[in-house]
Amino acid sequence: MPITTLNPQEFSQNLAQQAMEYVPAEFNEEQKNYIVKKVYEFCVITGEHLIKQHKDQFEDEKATIIIQFIGEWTFHKAIDMIRAGIDKQYWDQILQQVAFAALKSALHASLEKYEDPQTAAFIEHNVKTAYEECIGQLVQANVLSEDKKTEALSQSNVDKMAKESGDNVSASPEDEEKTLKYVTIAMVLKKMPEKKVEKILENMDKTQREKIQSCLQIKDIEQKLDASIINSYVKDLKKNISLISKPKTGELFKQFKNLQSRYGEEEIVNLTLYERSKIQKFLSDCLFEGSSDVCKLELSPYIVKILYNHLKVKLQT
Repeated sequence: MPITTLNPQEFSQNLAQQAMEYVPAEFNEEQKNYIVKKVYEFCVITGEHLIKQHKDQFEDEKATIIIQFIGEWTFHKAIDMIRAGIDKQYWDQILQQVAFAALKSALHASLEKYEDPQTAAFIEHNVKTAYEECIGQLVQANVLSEDKKTEALSQSNVDKMAKESGDNVSASPEDEEKTLKYVTIAMVLKKMPEKKVEKILENMDKTQREKIQSCLQIKDIEQKLDASIINSYVKDLKKNISLISKPKTGELFKQFKNLQSRYGEEEIVNLTLYERSKIQKFLSDCLFEGSSDVCKLELSPYIVKILYNHLKVKLQT
């Protein structure tokens, strides 16, 4: 079904109001208003983009999930950069790159039909990469010191909120069985096929399995947590299941060589003339060297995988 009822302004306003409630108390009014404003702006832009460019590819529910991802990561990274003491003249450019990275990742994950935990982890990885690149650019431009760089990259509001949420869970016997972490995992498992859920639970220890099975019985579990909490606990989920596999360098090399064999170097080179230098170097090593042993992978394997999928689609059209 296409997007039919989504109202970007209205939905984004609701997200911005939620964000306002979670801005840290130590932030002043100017900082608070800035964060809320940016959450609203980037969510509206995302919603309008989805309606204009992807209306027939997503239904309303999927579109709202994508908008939420952009809003939540805008919120968290805005807090991180402000806490790090980055000059406010650079705030906009950092958040623009963060939001763009989140949107590209969310679209790719949705179109590739990633599982929910894989989608969340994929977006988180690319958002953090984009944020780190922004901080690195400020260091190279001599507007940020190495000490400030370390401080900026050590900030993680999403982890801080997760810890605070876990610390605030009631310690009563009944609530201990339904901690935030296990409720989150249960909500993710509910979206998976039954056989896959059984296989995942089999690989967990008895205590974890019993707690998660208890959480699976909660009615309307989707209403208990928002996506920002889900993201923070995906890290724990990755330790227990092997749903998220990092692309292997050797396999990526073979995939690019297959494209080269099928379409030729010229077609690939023409499609990547304006790519960044690191991508150009990778493609040069990959296409013109004889084995994967000499192909140095300086890029993230996830980025290389995106590049491969992009080239594959372009070459097929």
